[in-house]
Amino acid sequence: MTAQSAASSADNHRKFHLGTRVRKIKGSSWHGLIVGFYSTTQTPIGYCVESEREPGSVQIYPETALEEIYEYE
Repeated sequence: MTAQSAASSADNHRKFHLGTRVRKIKGSSWHGLIVGFYSTTQTPIGYCVESEREPGSVQIYPETALEEIYEYE
């Protein structure tokens, strides 16, 4: 499987989409919007999350580290 076909496969299995509001589940706090995606050997499905509280600040997290939020907190 090529890197591009692996990325396409991950796109079909993403839990969150661009613009989805999420928060980090454990450890340090991070709330924001999905603004991009990434994929590595260790993290097949990962997200770039821009902070709601610090605009312009972006962190990357694997899908398992995030949950969707539906209301403003």
